[in-house]
Amino acid sequence: MSRSLLLIIAIFTSITLSAQLELEGLWEGTIMIGGIESTKGLPLKMYLLKSGRNITGRTYIFINDRVIEAEVEGYLYQDLSVDLKQFNFIKTSDDAYIPPFLRKFQLSWNRGINGSSLNGYWQEIVTEIFDPKRQRGRVYLRKVTNQRA
Repeated sequence: MSRSLLLIIAIFTSITLSAQLELEGLWEGTIMIGGIESTKGLPLKMYLLKSGRNITGRTYIFINDRVIEAEVEGYLYQDLSVDLKQFNFIKTSDDAYIPPFLRKFQLSWNRGINGSSLNGYWQEIVTEIFDPKRQRGRVYLRKVTNQRA
């Protein structure tokens, strides 16, 4: 009887855990603006799709009542690091705000029983790599799971 109960628990745990270990889907969190000590953050959502090790998706940065939407593409490496680059802003209306620069994200995908996270850095894509005016910051994302009552 106890072996059957352990088997049932193991099966349900593996089903729940496998849902948390997917890179694809919606991620929510914060994008910090400035250096490591920055306290200024904005809400950020990413929706990612994966084909092999290639990643595509969209980013959504929320500034007051505006949403900055951009397409991203990138790669998932063996060590579970993720490299993403914005390549196109999506203009959702005629008066939509388009930032003066695109971003590159270097993220680490951490998977665990308590949920998954994508944490790391972003930086402005510029031609002068060591430009002191280059925008940069941190990113903290958690995987959104479907909660049922």
